[in-house]
Amino acid sequence: MSVLSSFTSLRVVEFAEGVAGPAAGMLLADLGADVVKVETPDGDRSREWGLPLEGGDAAIFHHLNRGKRSIVLDLTDTEDTAVFDRLVAAADVLIAHDDQGAPSGIDWRGIARLYPRLVVCEIDDIGSQGRFAGLPGSELTIQAMSGFTRYVGDRDGPPCRVGFEISGQAAAMHAYQGIVAALIEREASRKGQHLSVSTLGALLSMKTILLAAQSGDTDDWSGFHLNGPRWPADTGWDASDGQVTFDFRHGQRDAWAKFCEAIDLGRLVDDPEYEDWRSTIYLGDRRFTHGGPYREVFSRMTCAEISKLINEHDGISVKFQNYAEVLNHEQVRILEPLVEVEGGPEPARSQIGIPFRFGDEPRREVYASAPRLGEHRSAILAELNRSPRPVAAAAS
Repeated sequence: MSVLSSFTSLRVVEFAEGVAGPAAGMLLADLGADVVKVETPDGDRSREWGLPLEGGDAAIFHHLNRGKRSIVLDLTDTEDTAVFDRLVAAADVLIAHDDQGAPSGIDWRGIARLYPRLVVCEIDDIGSQGRFAGLPGSELTIQAMSGFTRYVGDRDGPPCRVGFEISGQAAAMHAYQGIVAALIEREASRKGQHLSVSTLGALLSMKTILLAAQSGDTDDWSGFHLNGPRWPADTGWDASDGQVTFDFRHGQRDAWAKFCEAIDLGRLVDDPEYEDWRSTIYLGDRRFTHGGPYREVFSRMTCAEISKLINEHDGISVKFQNYAEVLNHEQVRILEPLVEVEGGPEPARSQIGIPFRFGDEPRREVYASAPRLGEHRSAILAELNRSPRPVAAAAS
């Protein structure tokens, strides 16, 4: 049995909007699980995040919900609530995120107790306890509370938001890992469980060595890979047509010296000011005070010329890529990040797939598109009517 085929019998109910829950559900759908997306009559709000594509839904919705099925349920309606109960009873996994877009008041822990083999993954924004519990957290809120806003921006400038949904994606990855771990444990114990993930907690876990450095004056700490907000922003090295990275690793002084000779900067090799040569390049703390000779040469060269020369001398240099360049880069193409999505609007037919590969197992390259709102209601109801309803555990 292949790794991917082992997930095809997995039934997942997703009651979540936005980024975190849908992204976790998509990871499971990509592995072959049957993911039923339960939407309110208004639909997942990400359907309206951006200009609509063909069919009326925004691109972000298509990229977070490929391969799923959609059913609309109004949980204020008795009949729809009964359908939801039957869906959950027949599921292996339930992903729930009661954020500001989908208030339900459902007791997810109670559902986990009611169906002992069910793995319930409850995602919240800021945590389930304390005075902030239950308050809706935005991406900006979570980044500000976790301190991520201190890693972006200019020296002595205001804190800035990282420019993508990093907390939502972090929570999705942690939710996915927790779900898989719970399913593995269920194989041994025959019991599911309730697991919780907060977007704040997920983003804090991404800080690792950064958090370890913040023990004193949190705005005045530094060190390699531990640069605080007082460290000047690293924006690369200017070329005539953009910016490049510029680095030679530890132990590569001879390679750096030969590179300097190649660009007529051989005088730097024996200059006492460049004895600590690596601090004048890459993220070195002297690149702003001693990087002038490199900058003068680089300003007359293109990004391609600089990178080619550095890489030929066993250093590493790449151009800072714009979106159009990223997917066309030869090294990116080798990784084959794109998958084909059938049936979706043209701009959403190529999407980023899962990054891991399973040995010699053929890579799955074609996926179903994101569902239209309520597209699969009839089929899902027919399946429920054909299947006997599992017996719930006695309520505790």
